Amino acid sequence: MKRVININLKTNKYDVIISQSENDFFTSFKEIIKTNTLFVITDKNVDKLHLKYFTNLLKQKKYDVKVSTVPAGEIGKSIKSLSLLYAKALEIGVDRKSCVIALGGGVVGDVAGFFAATYMRGVSYVQVPTTLLAMTDSSIGGKTAINIKGGKNIVGAFYQPNLVWINSSFLNTLSKRHIKNGLAEVIKYAFILDKKLYDYLSNIMSSNIVSSKNFDYIICKSCLHKARIIEKDEKEINGLRVVLNFGHTFAHALETATEYRKFLHGEAVAMGMFFAARLSLSLKTCGLEIYKEVEKLLKKANFILNIKIDEKQLLRLMKKDKKSIDGNIKFILIETIGKTVTSYVKDDIVLDVLKSFMR
Repeated sequence: MKRVININLKTNKYDVIISQSENDFFTSFKEIIKTNTLFVITDKNVDKLHLKYFTNLLKQKKYDVKVSTVPAGEIGKSIKSLSLLYAKALEIGVDRKSCVIALGGGVVGDVAGFFAATYMRGVSYVQVPTTLLAMTDSSIGGKTAINIKGGKNIVGAFYQPNLVWINSSFLNTLSKRHIKNGLAEVIKYAFILDKKLYDYLSNIMSSNIVSSKNFDYIICKSCLHKARIIEKDEKEINGLRVVLNFGHTFAHALETATEYRKFLHGEAVAMGMFFAARLSLSLKTCGLEIYKEVEKLLKKANFILNIKIDEKQLLRLMKKDKKSIDGNIKFILIETIGKTVTSYVKDDIVLDVLKSFMR
């Protein structure tokens, strides 16, 4: 199957190529990327699995391929990793006409994208995601970032890729945990935008079967949803794009509190979506039935939905979220499956729900 999703932004346009065909990728790549020098950024896990295959493909096409790796996991999105990338790029002769290729999951895409946005004031880059989470969410939309000690994705930039190639065959090497990690972002699209997708996911998870056919469908649906939103609100200016952060305010705080070591991003987002549903129920933006539907799908996907942690620490971290203004926390709340509302919520209400959530 080949599917091309055109993303038409005011600043630039680019395509998302969903195909397992290398020829499909190179046909588009050669039309867009005119340099011969490519700087492939990956992590140590992907290095072992896919780097040799991918760099050989590029070399067969006579490209000059340079490579650098970052640590696997959120630690790879650090100032230290970024500084090492800058130093390596200068050392091996990467210039402003070179093209960066992000080969990996969300961490690689974020740090490589931020590198591309800032190295020599910006170079072209291409996303080649290798995880379900990156294929369905983070490789599209131009959000790039690194973490600092006080919070996740605090330092970053909006910087769109020139091309995205999604090859679902990379998923064959993913563990069940990492497949589930990506499913959290797919479930997010169902909750915020697509009741039919909710029903589809509910059906396949009842059978406990997520096949390659399912992957192609949910990747395409997720990419289409994200593409249409960012076309209308590329930089979260008019409020449309903020809906994509459903569950993320809690998730980022949880990841920071646990120093990015205990939970994968999707696992934290799943808990964040459940917390947002609990908060929505408390504020009466949704009824008990909708809350139960959120809980049901997350449980079908076998996510852990509760954790014991200092609720006051989580509140402090949520108040540092990029969406918060003057210490007021903005949440995406659910009304019904496929529809949300955005609201600032007072600290005492958030803390009360956190306390009940931690029990």
